[in-house]
Amino acid sequence: MADDNEGQRQDHEEGGEKKAHTESPLYSSGQADTEATTPTPPLPKTRSNNANASSNTNVHGPSDDVPTDKKPNFLTRLVNRLGLDAATLITMFKGSLPPTIAISMYQAAPITAYFTTLGYLVPIVSVLALAILPRGKFLMNIILNLFSVCLVAAISMLALWSAVKAREHTRSSAPPPSSGTGGGQAMTMVPYNSSQSAVCAVWLFFGIWLGNVARAKLPAFNLPVIIFSIFVNVAATYGPFMTTTTAAQRFVRELLAAMLVALALALAVNLLVFPISSRLVVFKEVEGAIGLLRRTARLQREYLVSLEKEDMFAVASHATGSGAQEGRRLTKEERAAKQLQETGDKMRQLAGKLHADIPFAKRDFAWGKLDGDDIGELMTLVRNVYIPVLGMMTIIDIFKRVSEHRGWNHHHGEDEDEMPDEDIAAKEREKRVWNEVMKQLHEPFEILSEAIDQGLEHAGICLELLPRPKKNKHADVEAQGEQVQPGDPGLAKVLEEKVAAFYSKKGELLRTWVRERGFRLEGEDEDEERDELPGEQRERDQSQLYIILYMENLMHASGEAVQALVAFADRKVADGTMSKSRVIIPTNRRLRKLLLSVFNNEDSSGEESPDLTETGNTIVYFGDGYNRKKDPEHLPPETPWQHFGNGLRKISAFFGSEESMFGFRVACATMTVGIVAFLEETQRFFMEQRLVWAMIIIALGMTMTSGQSFFGFLCRVGGTVVAMVLSLINWYIVDGRPAGAIVFMWFFIFISYYFFIKYPRFIPAIMIAIVTQVLIIGYELQTIRLGREVAERTGQPWYPTYLLAPYRLACVAGGSLVAFFWTIFPSPLTDRTWLRRDLSATLYLVANYFGVISSTLQSNLDNTAGDADIPGTPAHQLYKVGRKIFGKVMMLIPSMTQHSEWQRWEPTIGGKFPREAYDDIILRSTRIMAYLTLISYTLMHPNRVYNASNNDMGDDDENPIHSREWLSALSKVLRTLKPAHHSILSTLTLLSNSLLSGQRLPPFLPLPRPYEMTKRLMKLSSSSPYPRDGDDNGVGYDEEYEEETDGAPIRLVDSRTGRDDSDEDRLLRKRTTRLNQKLGHIPEHDDHRFTERPRARRPAEVNMLDPRNMEQPGYTEFAVLQVCTTLVCDDLEGLVKAVSGLVGVVDFSFRYVGSESTVGAKSIADSAPGGLRRRK
Repeated sequence: MADDNEGQRQDHEEGGEKKAHTESPLYSSGQADTEATTPTPPLPKTRSNNANASSNTNVHGPSDDVPTDKKPNFLTRLVNRLGLDAATLITMFKGSLPPTIAISMYQAAPITAYFTTLGYLVPIVSVLALAILPRGKFLMNIILNLFSVCLVAAISMLALWSAVKAREHTRSSAPPPSSGTGGGQAMTMVPYNSSQSAVCAVWLFFGIWLGNVARAKLPAFNLPVIIFSIFVNVAATYGPFMTTTTAAQRFVRELLAAMLVALALALAVNLLVFPISSRLVVFKEVEGAIGLLRRTARLQREYLVSLEKEDMFAVASHATGSGAQEGRRLTKEERAAKQLQETGDKMRQLAGKLHADIPFAKRDFAWGKLDGDDIGELMTLVRNVYIPVLGMMTIIDIFKRVSEHRGWNHHHGEDEDEMPDEDIAAKEREKRVWNEVMKQLHEPFEILSEAIDQGLEHAGICLELLPRPKKNKHADVEAQGEQVQPGDPGLAKVLEEKVAAFYSKKGELLRTWVRERGFRLEGEDEDEERDELPGEQRERDQSQLYIILYMENLMHASGEAVQALVAFADRKVADGTMSKSRVIIPTNRRLRKLLLSVFNNEDSSGEESPDLTETGNTIVYFGDGYNRKKDPEHLPPETPWQHFGNGLRKISAFFGSEESMFGFRVACATMTVGIVAFLEETQRFFMEQRLVWAMIIIALGMTMTSGQSFFGFLCRVGGTVVAMVLSLINWYIVDGRPAGAIVFMWFFIFISYYFFIKYPRFIPAIMIAIVTQVLIIGYELQTIRLGREVAERTGQPWYPTYLLAPYRLACVAGGSLVAFFWTIFPSPLTDRTWLRRDLSATLYLVANYFGVISSTLQSNLDNTAGDADIPGTPAHQLYKVGRKIFGKVMMLIPSMTQHSEWQRWEPTIGGKFPREAYDDIILRSTRIMAYLTLISYTLMHPNRVYNASNNDMGDDDENPIHSREWLSALSKVLRTLKPAHHSILSTLTLLSNSLLSGQRLPPFLPLPRPYEMTKRLMKLSSSSPYPRDGDDNGVGYDEEYEEETDGAPIRLVDSRTGRDDSDEDRLLRKRTTRLNQKLGHIPEHDDHRFTERPRARRPAEVNMLDPRNMEQPGYTEFAVLQVCTTLVCDDLEGLVKAVSGLVGVVDFSFRYVGSESTVGAKSIADSAPGGLRRRK
């Protein structure tokens, strides 16, 4: 039965992995996956299907009693290979319905009579409304679409009215034409009026500029602005033919009706045809996260096993992936690490998607069980699980750095022939010590990984995210006994026992490690002490202990996080939440936040990016401190007149902003084609050749970066070629019969949506292909329905399909070329520039996150943090800010990776783009963020089991006092980390500003030394007692020594106040303590709690970092802090090198390069050009 459960668990892990990392960009943000196996978010009816598929998997293996599955036939293999599951087919069908319904409706006489020649807009807008979006996102878009359509209708009516008035005031006294221009009336070429055309051109330019400024400033308006641009393009280009206000009103009314009907069709399809809620998308993502986490735990176990063996650097039996492609076969350790890293990368991408999708799920109307608060708590608990689980993957990075530093991974005995025998023996001895450490970690992790796997599966089953595994008819019931399985009520107790067993094993492992190194624990014979080891060996032992404590702390934290998730699931089952469904209505507060988020600089996911067809972009609000400079020429305003002047300056700043420049570019690109419609000699040509379609392509094709625009240009032309071919096949295969043409058009659109879903990178080509097919076939069907004579009254001659399709291709190619030209002219905003900005913003956010961590550590040391669960306390505020920054970085990382891919399409003029340097900065920034997240998690989530078992350690009378004294001493010592923290924060901020502005770095940067404090503490005199609370006279811990530990004859000055940082720190601690005491969150300090008489000191008290103190509260957290700080400093040094290679370094030094004969022979002025040169 255990084997059966393991097989089913692996099925769920693999299924979750497939769901997790390859979601369509329309459903979630993050980097778009271009693999053909990308599945769509599953729908409600597919849950049982997926469950059956998982349950029917043969987990028994070959057996006489259990029949083996038949080999799938060719059709089944093809369907599986293409990923044509039920969810994908339903989404394809759902996307193809709105345009098909719109064209079918047009065949009815009342619809034809009302819309006449504007009927082609209905299917086009129904496609752009994106009915396949999840309900929450679609409803937000439909509201914004309605707002933009009504607004543009009002603007268009004003534009046409003013144009008609311009004609009336400038025409001759001759009577007006008898036949006005209206939507359904015959269009005669009325006399040309330059004033009317000029007014329409001005309104067109203004409308396009206004819409695209909103598009760039407010990403949520991306889709509405595209529809806005289509409306204003059509209205302004038909405006010069309007002779009366009545005709203008009729024309705008028909345009508005066409838009509203299209949006109504999309709304009906979204809500009634296989509805997909945003909650369901999140639930499926959580299901995928559970599968990935279970797989990560299993692969982590396999990786630790690979480090247990002495042949860990031996070449694997077969090599896969990049290592084999580069000509070098992977070692066993590298192969295990590669699999683990790939799974971890998928989990990180999924975390970014969850961060973007959670707000929509919490604000969605639904019929379900978990409400918005439950979803938010579930996300928090899942986040608390994946942070330590993914944190354990840092052992790969640690091992890589240790092996490179020690020279373990030299292949084929490189350089070993020249090494002395004793060095080789020492190296092998070190490797064996590492193998033993990994073996010691294996058994506790085996216990914990099973608990994590069962706990995650149990939570998924109880919350109905995972199907219950079917009982095996061939299982031995007697052998199973009363064994508790995931989904059973008593699993929480089993998990608690396993976590307790892990903690017990962990304690035994640490005690064994201490004894093997000659230490004596409390209660043992202390008369014999080990001889003092050399400093290097002591540092290595200390590093090994840190790594052991680091890994075990993350393992323990993972177990406790899973316990919390299981407790949440059991609580929801116990209180009846999961027993029945109910109507879920978001609160007024959530709806208000939804509306406000549209008009502010909130984070946005890929589908809300500045360009619909360039998915995967991420817009992140970095905060007021980023890219906001104080004006060195103006002080803050004081008088009303000064405030009024500031308002005027904001107006000029708005018109000069990047968003306004983008709107100006789009308006200029539109007018490049639109000017043809407003000149007397070319006006007829514009109408006959339907150049308005080129203007619509410009609205679809303009992007803010040149790399996307060039790629989009190729995609749009390619998509139109495909659409032209499909339209010719469609029309002539049925000989122009309307019924057959509609059916074939639906089929081709249905197939097109497969590529729309599976290959999101080619969405530009697919969108144009769909819209162009609708336009060509819709126009031909419209002509058949209206008759050729009526269709040509608008001034557009009828063309057969074999001519109309190439003309559409020419329009698309021309519009795309104009859009690309105005993207790079007069100066391009390249993806390379955007990537540099994103990197700068990421470093800024990492610095901000590090500041939050430093503040959290400082408040914990000062006992002023309070309870993180109580709103209003400093700990709660710091936790909220840290969580928000973490989510922003998780969204930025896929965006940076995609910009790195897009820049390949930009033409390189001059030197080569240093992509390797940028990729290195992305990698190091991501790793630093991961290490800081682990520090934050450790500070905010201390382990609970230790407190329960603390009384079993040592003497009950003395151990509590000893622990408090040790904590007091540790808090004093940790204050020496402040200069290192300040230097990390300052360096990250400086690197961010340097990348943003392109300015060179200063010649010297303060890089911290991570293990300097460890060395300092290990060298403390044995006569130094623990400092008492309130006693600063202990050697090495007073304020004077705290300044000396900075290691340099300088003092830190706060740039914000200009005062000494130590003085600022004391004032801040006093203010915070008084504030929290007033709030009642923090008890007043008792300055006399450690005034007991001096007592005899244990040997472990001689050195605070003595391994025998490992069970003291805070020692494990200190180990995590040291390991992560070391990794951060290592990557920070690499960041400085990479950034300095990009922006350069300011260097005013000089060096002498002349010969000795020139000394004294020439004057300094003569020798300076040849002998004294500036350092390069």
